Amino acid sequence: MTTRFIIVGAPRTGSTLLVRTLNAIDGIRCHGELLGDAVRGYEDGFDPVTASPEQRQQRSARLLRERDGDAGAFIRAALADTSRATGFKTVYHQFLNPRWQPVLAALLAGGGLRAIHLVRANSLRRYVSEEIAKAGGPIHSGAGGRADVPMQVHVDIDDFRASAAHSEAERHRVDALLAGTPVLETSYEQLAADTPATVAAVCAFLGITVAPDAVQPALAKVGAADLRNVVSNYDELLAHDDTRALAQRD
Repeated sequence: MTTRFIIVGAPRTGSTLLVRTLNAIDGIRCHGELLGDAVRGYEDGFDPVTASPEQRQQRSARLLRERDGDAGAFIRAALADTSRATGFKTVYHQFLNPRWQPVLAALLAGGGLRAIHLVRANSLRRYVSEEIAKAGGPIHSGAGGRADVPMQVHVDIDDFRASAAHSEAERHRVDALLAGTPVLETSYEQLAADTPATVAAVCAFLGITVAPDAVQPALAKVGAADLRNVVSNYDELLAHDDTRALAQRD
């Protein structure tokens, strides 16, 4: 029997790494974002590397038409797989979008769905990572990101505080919607520090036994490890009560 699952988290919490690593494990199929402004990462054997730009564009348009035509049927078809575990990922604002609530409510009410909730303990690093991505800087190795790409951002502390509060409020709303659903919460920090062990634990949650030494991370971490290298006003963060501890934390 196939285990159905969903991966949910705020942006910049490691979901792409988790999805791609899971897809390299026998018996698991994990789609990307199926409920965004476009359908991304639909796993149907299509190879974007060998496809022409026209073929990629036509496929993207077709998937979007199918999703928008009947989102419930589209998600059911995506999860109707012979793999031992099949799922997709979504970020907070998609999961909480009223447009998709009937689809998600039906999934959650149907029973058997499992959820992996990705969180990030250091809200400041998540904010900085998102600001770097907005500025066109390193994302991940699979998207061409490189650790040696120079990039600095200025952290507006008031904006960070508002962003962190908003993300925390979304997290609580997601937890409320997932009440009654089996949930495995894991963090970006755990995933980044020991990807094989963390992914093996996710597999166990999905009912699939995988030894950590058999798990190969699909992406490499990029970007500077030290915030001093990417935040232009790092000293200001150290001087502020709301950011000092987070700025100094690994």
